[in-house]
Amino acid sequence: MTHIIFSDYRDPAAEQAYEIAWDFLARSGTIRDEFEACVFLAQRITMMVEEGLTNRIRMANRAISEYQHYIEESDDVVRSGGRRAEG
Repeated sequence: MTHIIFSDYRDPAAEQAYEIAWDFLARSGTIRDEFEACVFLAQRITMMVEEGLTNRIRMANRAISEYQHYIEESDDVVRSGGRRAEG
Protein backbone atom coordinates (compact mmCIF):
# COMPACT_ATOMS: atom_id res chain seq x y z
CA MET A 1 0.00 0.00 0.00
CA THR A 2 1.42 3.36 -0.98
CA HIS A 3 0.15 6.85 -0.40
CA ILE A 4 0.97 10.42 -1.21
CA ILE A 5 3.20 12.20 1.27
CA PHE A 6 1.68 15.40 2.57
CA SER A 7 3.57 18.38 3.91
CA ASP A 8 2.52 21.91 4.82
CA TYR A 9 5.44 24.29 5.29
CA ARG A 10 3.30 26.51 7.52
CA ASP A 11 2.92 23.90 10.24
CA PRO A 12 5.01 20.73 10.66
CA ALA A 13 2.24 19.27 12.85
CA ALA A 14 0.05 19.05 9.74
CA GLU A 15 2.30 16.40 8.20
CA GLN A 16 2.23 14.44 11.46
CA ALA A 17 -1.56 14.75 11.65
CA TYR A 18 -1.86 13.44 8.09
CA GLU A 19 0.36 10.44 8.87
CA ILE A 20 -1.56 9.66 12.08
CA ALA A 21 -4.90 9.86 10.26
CA TRP A 22 -3.65 7.81 7.30
CA ASP A 23 -2.19 5.13 9.55
CA PHE A 24 -5.38 4.82 11.60
CA LEU A 25 -7.65 4.66 8.56
CA ALA A 26 -5.41 2.16 6.77
CA ARG A 27 -5.16 -0.11 9.81
CA SER A 28 -8.91 0.02 10.37
CA GLY A 29 -9.61 -0.89 6.73
CA THR A 30 -11.61 2.27 6.11
CA ILE A 31 -9.67 3.41 3.03
CA ARG A 32 -11.32 2.24 -0.18
CA ASP A 33 -9.57 4.41 -2.74
CA GLU A 34 -6.07 5.47 -1.73
CA PHE A 35 -5.85 8.50 -4.01
CA GLU A 36 -9.25 9.78 -2.91
CA ALA A 37 -8.31 9.30 0.75
CA CYS A 38 -4.98 11.10 0.29
CA VAL A 39 -6.65 14.08 -1.36
CA PHE A 40 -9.45 14.16 1.21
CA LEU A 41 -7.09 14.12 4.20
CA ALA A 42 -4.70 16.64 2.67
CA GLN A 43 -7.53 19.05 1.88
CA ARG A 44 -9.10 18.75 5.33
CA ILE A 45 -5.82 19.17 7.19
CA THR A 46 -4.85 22.13 5.00
CA MET A 47 -8.17 23.77 5.88
CA MET A 48 -7.46 23.17 9.57
CA VAL A 49 -4.03 24.83 9.26
CA GLU A 50 -5.74 27.79 7.57
CA GLU A 51 -8.17 27.93 10.52
CA GLY A 52 -5.18 28.20 12.85
CA LEU A 53 -5.20 24.71 14.35
CA THR A 54 -1.77 23.48 15.43
CA ASN A 55 -2.45 20.40 17.57
CA ARG A 56 -1.54 17.33 15.50
CA ILE A 57 -3.74 14.94 17.49
CA ARG A 58 -6.76 17.21 17.24
CA MET A 59 -6.22 17.66 13.50
CA ALA A 60 -5.76 13.91 12.97
CA ASN A 61 -8.87 13.02 14.97
CA ARG A 62 -10.96 15.60 13.13
CA ALA A 63 -9.68 14.40 9.73
CA ILE A 64 -10.44 10.78 10.67
CA SER A 65 -13.94 11.68 11.81
CA GLU A 66 -14.66 13.70 8.68
CA TYR A 67 -13.37 10.92 6.41
CA GLN A 68 -15.47 8.31 8.21
CA HIS A 69 -18.52 10.56 7.87
CA TYR A 70 -17.75 11.06 4.17
CA ILE A 71 -17.57 7.28 3.63
CA GLU A 72 -20.85 6.75 5.51
CA GLU A 73 -22.56 9.38 3.35
CA SER A 74 -21.20 7.72 0.22
CA ASP A 75 -22.59 4.39 1.40
CA ASP A 76 -25.98 6.01 2.03
CA VAL A 77 -26.05 7.41 -1.51
CA VAL A 78 -25.22 4.00 -2.96
CA ARG A 79 -27.88 2.27 -0.84
CA SER A 80 -30.51 4.81 -1.86
CA GLY A 81 -29.83 4.27 -5.55
CA GLY A 82 -27.98 7.53 -6.08
CA ARG A 83 -30.41 9.80 -4.23
CA ARG A 84 -29.23 11.67 -1.17
CA ALA A 85 -31.31 11.04 1.93
CA GLU A 86 -33.28 14.09 3.03
CA GLY A 87 -33.79 15.02 6.59
